[in-house]
Amino acid sequence: MTESISQQVNRLRKEGKLSEAWQIACPAIQENKEDRYLQGAFFWLCYGYLKELVAPINERGKQEPMRLQPSQSELQKINFRLDWLLWLDMPKGDFNEYRTLVLLFQKGMEFYPKLVLLLVKHSPSFEPDDLQPFKTERGESPSLLLTYARKIAKAWQEHKEVRSNISIDELLPILDKARSDTLDSQHKIWLDYDEAKCLIIAGREEQARDFVIPVLNRKRSESWAWGALAATYRNTDTDKAIMLFAQGILCAHDEKFSLRLLKGVSKLLVDNGYPAEASMCIKKAAQCYETNGWNIKADLQALMNQPWYDASVDTSDLTPFLTAKCEGAEELLNGPVKKAVGVVISLHKSGKGLHVYLSEGDARSVPLHLFKKGEKPALGDYVQISMPESDSDSDSIVSAQLTELVEIDGVRHIEDSIKINPKGFGFVGDAYVAPHLAQKVSDGQKVSALTVRDLDKKKNKMSWKVIKLSGVN
Repeated sequence: MTESISQQVNRLRKEGKLSEAWQIACPAIQENKEDRYLQGAFFWLCYGYLKELVAPINERGKQEPMRLQPSQSELQKINFRLDWLLWLDMPKGDFNEYRTLVLLFQKGMEFYPKLVLLLVKHSPSFEPDDLQPFKTERGESPSLLLTYARKIAKAWQEHKEVRSNISIDELLPILDKARSDTLDSQHKIWLDYDEAKCLIIAGREEQARDFVIPVLNRKRSESWAWGALAATYRNTDTDKAIMLFAQGILCAHDEKFSLRLLKGVSKLLVDNGYPAEASMCIKKAAQCYETNGWNIKADLQALMNQPWYDASVDTSDLTPFLTAKCEGAEELLNGPVKKAVGVVISLHKSGKGLHVYLSEGDARSVPLHLFKKGEKPALGDYVQISMPESDSDSDSIVSAQLTELVEIDGVRHIEDSIKINPKGFGFVGDAYVAPHLAQKVSDGQKVSALTVRDLDKKKNKMSWKVIKLSGVN
């Protein structure tokens, strides 16, 4: 029985003879583009080529994710096959062909604008398992659908070719569907962040703000999150934008995380009469590049070439300036806030938080992620926390930082001899010393103790207890 052209193409492809299959398939599909069997054979032939081309890229990406970006030569070869698939314009079939492209390119899809255009046009069908996150020892890895939506959003942000062919109103339903259909619990926040960035690019700052604020409320100690909110005010309220950029720069865990914000705020500062401070931002960014041995990027070099830039400025004046400018940032995000200083009285067993004593009967749980990187509060340290102005035990802490010792009602420092009971506990004056603290010193030894007055739950009365103890020579 004579094979049809589509059968020949499929057989040769399965035998690994892609070139021979192509010589047959290419002229045939151009002559008979509507043949559904030939369409399918040609699609899978292109897929076979793409699989061979992408395999080494995916392999090197396992070792170094940044290397998922194809070289110019690799991109040209991949685009050649993608152009054919765009021309083919094959409707979705029973074999879920377009989903296979998502699986093949899922790690680096954002680097292939033509692929993104193809997938968005034909809307891949996703299977039930594609909506489930992958469970790992470290938690969750994003589901396939969530990964797909985020890659589409990233490509839309980074490639004019994608934005020119896919409007923001065509993009948003893709992100909304992923948000509603996927069962991810840990990573949807990043989809919100992606959507906010796309809306900012599209000039819909107010709409973007609705997505940025929930992200920032969970990532208050991250500079990029403050920068995202600042970007939503850049064109409408420069004072607020500067305030938020300043807050983001100051809470950066490392100088390199503030580079984008330093560059972003500089023009706003110039336009608002602060050329010296703008120069400080640019000089600070340039110093970070130099310290890390990086080549200065073109956008930073362009700022350094501006007539207002003064390389002789003293950057030591920048932090006080930014500190003054960021006043009100927390209120803008959360409404009116109040600040309080307390002392750390215990650390969470999980290692992810601590309890801060503010006054008798008032101790707050504070997540460690609210502190700047490098700040590791210990027992007895003083911290300043900011909370919504309404006063209730359910208030969430919006920020926290180490601070200097201050007088607090219900907190006192005493020096006296410790008396240790045979059962292991002790007393310094009238302050109770738990066994784990008492075992660090000797009975009768003179000690320095930090004590707090709080409710003794066993006796149901207020009493003093030692939270930090050290011997005095």
